[in-house]
Amino acid sequence: MESKTNSQTKARLIVVSVFVIGFAAGALALNLYQQLSRSSERNMPHNGTEFLLKRMNDKVGLASDQQEQIKKILDETADKYKDIRKEMDPVVKPFEPRFNTVRQESRDRIRALLTPEQLPKYEQMVQEHDKMREQEKERSKK
Repeated sequence: MESKTNSQTKARLIVVSVFVIGFAAGALALNLYQQLSRSSERNMPHNGTEFLLKRMNDKVGLASDQQEQIKKILDETADKYKDIRKEMDPVVKPFEPRFNTVRQESRDRIRALLTPEQLPKYEQMVQEHDKMREQEKERSKK
């Protein structure tokens, strides 16, 4: 009888220990995750133009004068998107066709600034971006 009680006590102790260790590991992992996400947020640009420019620079490798010119193009594009949103009712007339036109004009202007070595990298980035946008559009329909 005493060995059965002793075994039950050991089993309970093991279960409680596993629970406490799991809780502590979870708390430490959450703390680490929060610290990492805060540090990556500090390194991330805060608006869409800055984010796109950083991403393009990382993938394509832009010269400083290219960065300035592309930033100007991206800012102008963002302003055009805002204007479209202001003047159009998405229920009556969808944004998408006008957005596509503005997007294509912006991309053409950027292509004109890139070197022949940069162009394939940019085209790959554009394809990835279009694929992500299509996936988002499909998800929003569901």
